[in-house]
Amino acid sequence: MSYQSVISYYRDCYKEDSADLNLWNLNKLKEEDRLVLGGQDDLGSGFLPRLPIPSDFGEQMTKRVEVYQRERVLLYASFILVGKIEIKGEMKQVVAPLLFNEATIDKDKNCYYFSVNNPAPEINESLVELLMPEGHAMPDFDNNNIQSASLWTSWLKDSPLELDTLELLNFPELVGNDEIKRALRRKKTTLLPASMLIFVERSTSSRGVLHELEELIESPTKLSSSLNNLLSPADINNATKLLKYDYLPGLLSTPQKKIISIAANSSLGCASGPPGTGKSYTIAAIAAEHMARGESVLIVANNDAALDVIAEKLDESFGLSDVSIRAGQKEFLKKLKSYIADLLAGYFSEELKNEPAACELELKKLNNSLNKMEARFVNFCHKAIIRGQRLKGLEEKDSQWMKRLYLALASNGIRSLVKQWSSLSDINSQHENREKLASSYLSALKNTNLKTLVETQRKSLQAFNKAIRSRTSKRQFELFDDIEYSALLSAFPVWLVSLNTLYRVLPLKAEMFDLVIIDEATQCNISSCLPALYRAKRAMVVGDTKQLRHYSFLAKSKEAQIMSKYDLSLNTNGIASYRDNSILDLTLSSLNSQDQLAFLDEHFRSKPELIHFSNHSFYQGKLKVMQHRPCTSSGHLHLSRLEGTRDKSGINHIEAAQVIASIKEQIDEDNSAGIVHSIGVISPFRHQAEFIAKEIEANFSEAEIFKHKLRSATPFGFQGEERDIMLISFAIDNESKRAAVYLNKADVFNVTITRARQKQILFLSIDETTLPEHNLLRKYLGSIHEFEAKHSTVNELDEFQSKVICELTSLGIKTWPGYTIAGTEVDILCRHNDQYIAIDLIGFPGPWNDFFELNTYKLFKRAGVEVLPISYGLWVVDKGVCIQKIAKKLNVSLFQNSEEVQI
Repeated sequence: MSYQSVISYYRDCYKEDSADLNLWNLNKLKEEDRLVLGGQDDLGSGFLPRLPIPSDFGEQMTKRVEVYQRERVLLYASFILVGKIEIKGEMKQVVAPLLFNEATIDKDKNCYYFSVNNPAPEINESLVELLMPEGHAMPDFDNNNIQSASLWTSWLKDSPLELDTLELLNFPELVGNDEIKRALRRKKTTLLPASMLIFVERSTSSRGVLHELEELIESPTKLSSSLNNLLSPADINNATKLLKYDYLPGLLSTPQKKIISIAANSSLGCASGPPGTGKSYTIAAIAAEHMARGESVLIVANNDAALDVIAEKLDESFGLSDVSIRAGQKEFLKKLKSYIADLLAGYFSEELKNEPAACELELKKLNNSLNKMEARFVNFCHKAIIRGQRLKGLEEKDSQWMKRLYLALASNGIRSLVKQWSSLSDINSQHENREKLASSYLSALKNTNLKTLVETQRKSLQAFNKAIRSRTSKRQFELFDDIEYSALLSAFPVWLVSLNTLYRVLPLKAEMFDLVIIDEATQCNISSCLPALYRAKRAMVVGDTKQLRHYSFLAKSKEAQIMSKYDLSLNTNGIASYRDNSILDLTLSSLNSQDQLAFLDEHFRSKPELIHFSNHSFYQGKLKVMQHRPCTSSGHLHLSRLEGTRDKSGINHIEAAQVIASIKEQIDEDNSAGIVHSIGVISPFRHQAEFIAKEIEANFSEAEIFKHKLRSATPFGFQGEERDIMLISFAIDNESKRAAVYLNKADVFNVTITRARQKQILFLSIDETTLPEHNLLRKYLGSIHEFEAKHSTVNELDEFQSKVICELTSLGIKTWPGYTIAGTEVDILCRHNDQYIAIDLIGFPGPWNDFFELNTYKLFKRAGVEVLPISYGLWVVDKGVCIQKIAKKLNVSLFQNSEEVQI
C-alpha cells in the first residue's frame, strides 16, 4: 500500500472534520463580542502600530480574552462584504470580512489600544473563493499591498457576483455601524471600508495543514525516517550515541535519561507523562541535550499553553531563551526581531567570544572527579557494612574481651567513617558546581553557534530577519528560500510552534530538524501531526493515554467511506481510526520494541492527597509522589455539599454562586497574607463552565483576573495547565443522574481532578450514594476520608533502629521507621519544625543492613529530602557524634554543660 493512499485518507478525514472560523455574519455576534471601528483605520493602512479603543470595551474584552483564552480568539477584521450571496445553493445574508488577523489588547496609562499579532493579515479564503472571477488567480500580493483597497477593487470588478466595490476606495476612512445596516437593505452586495474587533470561537483546524498534506501526497521525495516508521513500522537498529546527560544542569531521573536516549537514538519513540510528572521539564531537557550535541529540535503541540510552559522551562532551567524560537507569539516575535537586529549590528560581539571548549574540558574534569568521589563514598558504605556486621557478630557471641580487642584495633578505622559525611557533602557541593558549570557551558555553546552564524552565514541571518518582518506569507516563503537552514538551526536549534501555525513559520522540508517532539499527544489528531513529522529525522511523542483525546465530529460512516475509497482497512500499516485515535495511539501501535517507550513516574505537582485517587485508580499506584510527607496527610481536599439544582440549560446557579464566593474569600485571604495563588474553576459541563466564566467577568477586576490567572473552563480547556487552587463545580443534582454518566468517562474525570497543586474544593449538589458503586465520582468522594490513614511504616523495629529512634525522640525529633516516601522505604524519616531528613542505617544485620544507591540519594534530593548515612559501627564507638550530626541537619539545639549549644 502506497504512503500516498494512507496520507490521502488522513487528509480527507481532516477535511471533513474541519471547522473554519465562522465569519459569515458578524452582525450575529453579541454586542460585547463586536466593536465597529470608526474614524480612520491607521493600523490597516500601516500608518500606526496600534489604535485606541473605548476604555469600557477594552477593560471588559481584556478580561474576556484572559478567561476564554483557549476557546476563543480576538480578531481584527477589515474590508467587510455586506449583502446577500448564494452559499451552497442557498441565499444568505452576510457581513463578512475579506481580511482578518489575530489581535491583542494593551493597556497604557489607563488607556486601551489594540494591535495585530502579525503584520500580514489572513485572507478569508471561504469568502474569496465565492467572489473569485472565473479564470483568475488570487491577486499577486507583495510585501505591502495586501490591504490595498484599489488592488482588491480592481480584482473583484470581474467577480461573477454583482458587487459594489467603489466605496472600498475610501479606505482608510471607515464607515460605521449605521452604514453597515443601510448596506444590508440594498439589493446590491457592497464591499465596505469597515473594520471591526470581533471575539469568535477558535477554529479547530487550519487550511495550512490541508495544503501541506496535499504537498506530502504529491511530493516526489521519500518520507522522513520518523514518518516512514510511523506509517510503515519495521524492525530498526537504534543508534547508540554518546549522550551528554552530565552537561545539563539539574538531576535527571532514570526514566528521564531513558527518554533522552530514545529521542537521540530511535526514529520513533514515545514517553508517557501522567499529570505533574515533569513532562515539560523533560522535553526541555531533551532539547538542551540535543543542542549540547549540535542537533536541532522542533517542539509542537495542539495548543499554545503547553508550548508556553516548555519555553519557560527552557529559559528558567537551561538558560536557552535566546536560542529557542517561540514562533507565533507576538511578544516573543518582538523580542526576537530586536535580538537578531542587535546580533547583526554587533552589539553582542564581546559576549560571543566565550569558548565552550574550556567549559567542556572543565566539565569533563569535574565529572571525572565526581565519579571518583561517588566511588569513594560507596567504598565507605561497604566498609561500614563489614565493620558493623563484625561488631554485631562479636556482640552476639557475648565475648566482651574479643569485642574490646576488636574496638581497640578497629576504632580508628570506624571513627574514620565520619569522613563518609564529608564525602557526601563534597558530592553535593560538586553537583552544585556541576550545575553552574553546565549552565555556563550551554551559554558558551549558544554564543559560539551564534558567532559562527553571524560570521559565516550573515546572508542567511539577514534573510531570516527579513522573513520574520515580512507582511505577507508569500513574501515570507520567498525569503525562506534564501536561508541556509542548517546554519540557522545550529544557532537557533530549538523551535516551539503550534501545529496549526507551523505552515506559516517553516517551509515543508524533509528532515530539516534532527528531532520533532509532539507534546500533549492525546489531544493531537493524526493528520495535523504528519507535516511536523515530515520535517524531522526522529520523533518523540509525549502524552498520557489516561487523559483527554482529541475530539472529532467526523461520522463513522463517512470515515468508513473514505477508508474504502483508498482501499484501506484498520489492518493496513499506518492506519488507525482518525475519529477515535490520537497521534499517541498510532505511535504506540507502530512501536516495535519496549525499548522505544518510557514512563515518567515521579509526581511533583500536587499534594499527596490530591493525586492519591488518580494514582491508584488510573496508574496502578506506580507514581512516586514526591511531596508525600507525614505532615501533609490531609486538609488539601475540601468538599462543599450544597442544595443546588441543575436547570434546563444545564446550569447549577447555587454552585456557581458558591464558587464565586469562594474565589472572593481566597483573594481576600491572599491580600491579607501578602501572597498570590493562581485559581482555576473546572466544570465537566460546558454550560456551567461558561456561566461561571461570565460570573468571573462580572465580579472581578481585570487586575484580579490576571493576578490570580482566574479562568473557568471544561477539562478540555485545562488539559496541560495547572493552578495552585482548583474549584470543581460538578453541576449535577439528584434529578440529573443521566448527566452523571458523562462523569464516568475516565479521561474526563482524571483531568478534572488532577489540575491542583495545593488545594482543591469540590462543590456538590448530588447524593453520590444514589449513583452506581462503580461510578468514578462516588468512588472519588469515598476515597477522601480513606487517605488520612495511608502512611506506610514498619511496626517491627530492629535493635539499631530502636536505639536511634529512642535517642532522637528524647531530643523532640519526630520519627517514622520504614516510612515510604517517593516510592522508597526509608530506614528512619525524621522531622523537626517541618524540616525532614532521611536516615540510612548501614551495617546492622537485618533488613536495614545495606545502604542506598547514590541514585536513591539523588531521588530524595529531587523530592527535597536530604539523606544522612549512619553506620552501626560509628554509633557504637561514638554515638554522640552521630546524634550531633543529625541534630545539626535538623537545626536542633543540644544542651551541654548546662549551656545551650547550637550544633
